[in-house]
Amino acid sequence: MQKAYILINCESGYESLVATSIKSVDNVLTCNIVYGVYDILIEIMFDTLKQLEYIIKNRIRKINKIQSTMTLIPFEFK
Repeated sequence: MQKAYILINCESGYESLVATSIKSVDNVLTCNIVYGVYDILIEIMFDTLKQLEYIIKNRIRKINKIQSTMTLIPFEFK
């Protein structure tokens, strides 16, 4: 399994509602409302990039009041 982080912008005032919806998405490990440029930070596990793409396109971005997402996939640094 791999891990990714997704930064989310949503409509102002809907952060809690969006975060609650995100927590019900399969493979989401953590979901936090944050201060700064982005509103929500989630940590997600996935097996393949196709699975990650499906979760982002069909589960996360379909949540009402989400305006944009940015996905960060870390790599092992040696």
